[in-house]
Amino acid sequence: MAWNFGVQINSLTQFDANLDSASEEGDDYTTLANQWLNDAAKEVISLMPPELKQKCAQISIVNATNGTTLDMDGKGEILQVTRENANSGYQTPCRKIPAAYGDASNDSTNMMYYATATDPVYWVTSNSSDAATLFVKPTPTANQTANVYHIIYPTVDHLDISIDNFPDEAEHLVALRAAITAAQYKLNFEEDIELYGGILATLKAQYTEGVQAMKAGEITPLQQGK
Repeated sequence: MAWNFGVQINSLTQFDANLDSASEEGDDYTTLANQWLNDAAKEVISLMPPELKQKCAQISIVNATNGTTLDMDGKGEILQVTRENANSGYQTPCRKIPAAYGDASNDSTNMMYYATATDPVYWVTSNSSDAATLFVKPTPTANQTANVYHIIYPTVDHLDISIDNFPDEAEHLVALRAAITAAQYKLNFEEDIELYGGILATLKAQYTEGVQAMKAGEITPLQQGK
């Protein structure tokens, strides 16, 4: 059986990510491991080439029923936006325009930014909260919807053996990146600085090599328990 992520972190660093008891800083070891794994997943996604990012994406539909704008809170990078060009028509790619020119999409005399059903646009702007909002013009309707293809960040638990909505070939990089943070943590509390300094250097080298291989399309998962 494949190792879960907690066991992988432990095997690489001797940090017991499956230990459900208080750590030196107070949080449970499992709580720390889960945070590191989720942070690692976000970092790995940000480093992926476009073809792998597609495996981390989902579609959010924008229309008169769901809301004519999209709250970007909790959503990652936008990969593409399309809008239906007519009732029962076809999804047409939207041009991205600067948020400052969003209102110009309504001005038929502004040929650069004016939006039509056959030449739709979108932009993202901040709002009064800490999130951002995506707008599509012409405004989507129930019969002319817009599709927003965006990254969705996974939730990774120390007991998981795989990550949903994530390329299998990149999963070991998440464990490696979380293990780097675990080794850095161990350095703060262990007396054997030389040991953990060496472990940390090795993990960083493996992670860098793995990221480079991922970008080149030559990624090979590390061997683990069967």
